[in-house]
Amino acid sequence: MPSWPINFELAVRTDTDVIELTAAIRATARTIREVPVTPETQERLHRMNIVRAVSGTTGIEGVTLTEEEVDAVLSGEGPPLPPSRRREEQEVRNAHELFLRVESILRNNPQAVLSEHLIQEFHDILTRGIDYSNNVPGRYRTHTVTAGDYLAPPADEVPALMTRFIHWVNQGTGAQMNPIIRAVVAHFLLVSIHPFGDGNGRLSRGIESFLLYRAGINVRGFYSLANYYYQDRQAYIDALTAVRFVSDPDVTPFVRFALKGLEEELEWVHGEVIDETRLIAFHDYAREVIARDGGLGRSTGRRQLELILGLVRAQVPVVDIRSGAHPLARFYRRVGLRTLARDLIALERLGLIVVENGAVRANLSVIDEYTAGLR
Repeated sequence: MPSWPINFELAVRTDTDVIELTAAIRATARTIREVPVTPETQERLHRMNIVRAVSGTTGIEGVTLTEEEVDAVLSGEGPPLPPSRRREEQEVRNAHELFLRVESILRNNPQAVLSEHLIQEFHDILTRGIDYSNNVPGRYRTHTVTAGDYLAPPADEVPALMTRFIHWVNQGTGAQMNPIIRAVVAHFLLVSIHPFGDGNGRLSRGIESFLLYRAGINVRGFYSLANYYYQDRQAYIDALTAVRFVSDPDVTPFVRFALKGLEEELEWVHGEVIDETRLIAFHDYAREVIARDGGLGRSTGRRQLELILGLVRAQVPVVDIRSGAHPLARFYRRVGLRTLARDLIALERLGLIVVENGAVRANLSVIDEYTAGLR
């Protein structure tokens, strides 16, 4: 089984890809930051990012819970998992606690410095309450470990390697790198050292998230590359392997892979932010149109506005409203189905809804010309 002598003199080639990806990441983060969102939207995006991060980082290690199941575990709103999945549930809760701890530290002190003590604390959070073989939460390993086909350094070298790692991050070569690139290379180095008995992959991705957050890439919520790595797990492993056994000391292949992932994650968030902005703009537009039509001062106009707001996220079969199966039916229980028919005709005349193939949806296209410049 091959080993790799830990190399703290890794180099990153600032080729066109790396330069363009880094610039794109900064530009997208800045664009996201400049788009105003409501507190509710901010919280929704933050929660989505956390759930994706937890789902991704645990999924890489074999947890089979879906994002929806992870969300249910973290919110406490879903049914309890069977005893056979309690370990997966605990791993999800621990990963969530770690990400919240990272966020708390850096909100209180944006310039917080990474230390061995902090890394040990993070590992304790990740692995406590789980019976891993040959693992003591927060304590460096005293035995040989492997990661797939990779043989990690001997246990007696770990303390010295961790001292050198912290120096690399805070004062050495890593401190001179672009902060985004430093986060990625730190992930590579730590997962290669494999300092603990278990949880090293999750820990390394957590440290990467800590350093990305510290670099200011956390606009509109907590970001992690874990979900991206999970979606293409084999490419993630191949990129790590390529640096150790093909391109060493050139870490560019892994950096390039990670930067592409970060750009994709930020573009996803940007799309979510723009979609929320579009919905808010449509809400204001619909209110204005109904007001001009003389409706907002009457119960009719207020009901029509509520109907529109219930259609902005998805189209709804008209039959579901008529039958009472959809929550929007509550607006018509007292006034009857003829009123529903009149409302649909009126709102279609105003250009606020589209009715086709038996379904109704908000006509968001009327607002696209106002938000197109944000994309």
